[in-house]
Amino acid sequence: MKDRPKDTFGERELDVLQALWRLGSATVTEVQDDLQKKGHELAYTTVQTILNRLEGKGRVVRDSSDRAHRYQPLFQEPAAVTGAIQRLADRFFRGSVEDLATHLVERHLTPKQLQRIRAMVEKNRKEPQK
Repeated sequence: MKDRPKDTFGERELDVLQALWRLGSATVTEVQDDLQKKGHELAYTTVQTILNRLEGKGRVVRDSSDRAHRYQPLFQEPAAVTGAIQRLADRFFRGSVEDLATHLVERHLTPKQLQRIRAMVEKNRKEPQK
């Protein structure tokens, strides 16, 4: 099996990161409790291993000043979403985010969702891009 690049995450790593984004910073137990509330049953040692792996990737930082170590993410959720969307486009749409969006529009959106997207497109046309 090939090693994944440092900036990609497995499903469980993303679950743990999402818990940290919700909590801001947290101990292993707090992350485990948050995941349990979201329907993810992970053992304490599994959560600890994932947090240690994320720390090794430079994606979270551990504060060891208290008895229970606290972990904090070093980047925000939007950065992860952007990367995940690009990987999805790379994998299934030859790198084209436009083709991904077209696929969603043509096959997976309700009329109400399409109406909201139309309104966003119109707003972006009228406002200069930053």
